[in-house]
Amino acid sequence: MKKILALVLSLAMLTVLLAGCGSAKPADTGSESAAPAASSEALPGVGMKIALVCDKVGTQVFLLQMVNGLKEAAAKYGFEYTVAECADSAAFEDNMRALVAENYNLIIGGGWQAGDAINKVATEFPDACDYALIDSEVEAENVKCVSYREQEGAYLIGMLAALTTDGESHVYGAVHVNEGPGSWKWRYGYMEGVLSQDPEATFVFNYVGSYSDPAKAKELAIQQYEQGCVFINSAAAGGDSGTFEAAKEKGFYTSGQDVDLTDPANPYIVTSQIKDTYATMTNLLDLYFSGWNTDDEVWGVKEGTIGAVYVTHDSQNPISDRLTEADIAIAKQAADDIRTGKLDLTNMPTEEEYFASKG
Repeated sequence: MKKILALVLSLAMLTVLLAGCGSAKPADTGSESAAPAASSEALPGVGMKIALVCDKVGTQVFLLQMVNGLKEAAAKYGFEYTVAECADSAAFEDNMRALVAENYNLIIGGGWQAGDAINKVATEFPDACDYALIDSEVEAENVKCVSYREQEGAYLIGMLAALTTDGESHVYGAVHVNEGPGSWKWRYGYMEGVLSQDPEATFVFNYVGSYSDPAKAKELAIQQYEQGCVFINSAAAGGDSGTFEAAKEKGFYTSGQDVDLTDPANPYIVTSQIKDTYATMTNLLDLYFSGWNTDDEVWGVKEGTIGAVYVTHDSQNPISDRLTEADIAIAKQAADDIRTGKLDLTNMPTEEEYFASKG
């Protein structure tokens, strides 16, 4: 009897030890990964591996939204996912090569920083896996590139700018990263949105020349305020905080870019242009499991990836006292018109054509 009891106890202890071994975590490699739950065997992605290769995520909401979209899709389709964060440009290529060697099914480059690496790796290993790139374009035909109609969101911001100022001033400002062709979509949409509500509008644009110079952005914003700008759109990337600081000090109104940057502690930030990378990621992976192709696509308000806070995207922060329910309704109607094609901003003129038409 004692021998039987001892045997039972030994078996019980062995079971506990085996269970403990099964719960061990892999060593931290600087990347996040997860496998699907065992109950997901019937899902179409089971046995597949998908990776997002991006800059260091940290607190960058633009990237956090991508990661959350990837996690949501992994739960929906059952694939294993990895987030490979890159500290520098060389790490993008190194990580992608490693993922190809590990037989990943799909590698997604998150942001323009991944462009050169994914173009090179996809060209060198065209049949190793599928490739996609968010928010940039490359030449490799086997990379599905998703870019945006940012001019649609900028149009909504321009409308809200004019509705915010309500005739107090007809001079509108904007602080941008640079004056290159890449910024024309933002400037064009912003101007057209303002002019739809304020035909007397004139504009002042200044350029920081950097993605992370809050001091310069603040200086330029104050200069624009002194020229009569009551609303100054900030599209200065990491420099936006400088514009916001100037707005709070001087009392002009402003808006942010990409994510919801409204702040109860700064009531002068009345809205933000949205580039919804969560919706982008989930849309992209829905396409991957419903009929994949490598045709490049451009998404906007219709696809739910571009918009403006309080118009197409809700916020937990209160709406500025400068915007009424009627103002928001006007902007929401414009968003509906963009979705249906009644308001078509897809065929933009060049900058030269635009200003020539204005005389």
